Amino acid sequence: IQPQTTADATIRVRSGYGVLDLDNQTELDLARGARHFESHWRTVSHCNCNMAASSSKKKAGTKVTKVKKGAVSYYGAGDTPPSNSKPNDRPAGVHFATASFAVLLCFACGVLSPPLLHLRDELLSSQSVSAASGSSSDRHSLSLPQHVPCTKANLDSFLHSAPVKGLHVVCVESLQVDDDGNEVPLAAERRLETRSSIRLTFYKGAHAARLKRRVNVKSNSWEDVKVKLVTGLSLMPETPILQPWALFSAMGDRIVGERDKLNNEMNDRTMSSLVSSELLVIAEGGNWIWPGVSEGFRREIELAPSTITGNSKNVTIETLSMKPLVLSISGFLADEECDYIMEKAAPTMKYSGVSLKDADKGRPASDWRTSQSTFVAAMGDPILRDIELRTASLTRVPVTHQEFVQVLRYGVTEKYDAHHDFFDPSSYRSDPGTLQLIENGKKNRYATVFWYLTDVARGGETCFPRHGGAPPPRDFSMCTGLKVKPQKGKVIIFYSLDASGEMDPLSLHGACPVLGKEDIKWAANKWLWNAPMSYVPP
Repeated sequence: IQPQTTADATIRVRSGYGVLDLDNQTELDLARGARHFESHWRTVSHCNCNMAASSSKKKAGTKVTKVKKGAVSYYGAGDTPPSNSKPNDRPAGVHFATASFAVLLCFACGVLSPPLLHLRDELLSSQSVSAASGSSSDRHSLSLPQHVPCTKANLDSFLHSAPVKGLHVVCVESLQVDDDGNEVPLAAERRLETRSSIRLTFYKGAHAARLKRRVNVKSNSWEDVKVKLVTGLSLMPETPILQPWALFSAMGDRIVGERDKLNNEMNDRTMSSLVSSELLVIAEGGNWIWPGVSEGFRREIELAPSTITGNSKNVTIETLSMKPLVLSISGFLADEECDYIMEKAAPTMKYSGVSLKDADKGRPASDWRTSQSTFVAAMGDPILRDIELRTASLTRVPVTHQEFVQVLRYGVTEKYDAHHDFFDPSSYRSDPGTLQLIENGKKNRYATVFWYLTDVARGGETCFPRHGGAPPPRDFSMCTGLKVKPQKGKVIIFYSLDASGEMDPLSLHGACPVLGKEDIKWAANKWLWNAPMSYVPP
């Protein structure tokens, strides 16, 4: 593996066994990483390996300029994610013949479901998805995580008045034996010095209750710490339908997970990261989720630098709802970016489809959805690529978990009835294509990042009928519950899966009809999955 010769280049290698990121500051790091992967993944051809070398050194002050017009359209069945184009250097005729034969063969064998056959145009495309240059959010820095002490003020930004399923907070203290033979906490500035043990304080369910549990670990072994976490927090192991749990810093940096295999050097670094962070978050579903805390709660975070300008900015995340978890971020997109996305998507907009459940086979999509939409890929487009990476930085979910962006347009009276973004396996038993895509439920859409590209004077809200734990509505076409008004440049995040990784039925949502005669609602969404997919490169 030959990384770029930039100071912050990163090589990421991913497989079903885990993830390792390497920088190129020393050849020793790369050599050790290669030996690690050789020992664990000997058959490279059977791994899903993604490698990207990137640099964040961009010329400051560069203006955002428009690239060549014209969107890439993916003719999927609306909510069904489009499959990915693969690099292919064969002549177009050979490619067409081979792809056509493959589609026909799959159809004859029942491998592809009818909704996926709409993707034949995209399957026949000779476009290739290549890793774009620039700083990727789908990597973890080898530097130690930012220190966030477990003060009351900091804990108030992570603990809730009621337990949150699948979410836990842990505080880590370094202990040292004093002259009297007692173990005492090391001062913050000495927390990385030689320690006799560490003390873990558990806040199960990220609950702010008085009752909490403390345990000591008298070793420098992650495996020993993991045992204490599993027993103290009743963490469930990975199952055929649930992802392995993971542990994060307070800023959303993934430190280690249930399935990670660590050599001695990686163990030492993991233990130093735990102590350096002090305030930790565990998500049983394996992906970062911003703790909502309470409705109206606000937190400010810093986003990764832009790959175009090199500048970073802070945004404020506001909790709009706890059940379901809905977060709002104003000013995420610049007006010029909103205009660019609309202009890029306009030529390929067409009336939307939906992914039909077993019970809905044969019904037209217009029974539920009357908007227009198109999928747009960011390949070769620095503006869209920059927004993809910004979305990954905002959510702290790797960019490789994203689908292509879906751009939406709603005219007067157009709407989308209440629905879920996740795929419930029990609703797709007669659709082998969807079941294969979601691995019978282990993979699923985790969260939706919804971008508002225009203001709308009347109507057009995003509604959540089950806000606050309300029962399912009798009429899914009714615009009820929490309503979020479109505001140009604003985005909302709502989670289809909860922190435990299970489907959240309260995430039911819809698009209210546009009512203003002069209004047109433009929006876009990024679906994030709970595991790496093959749509967006690292």
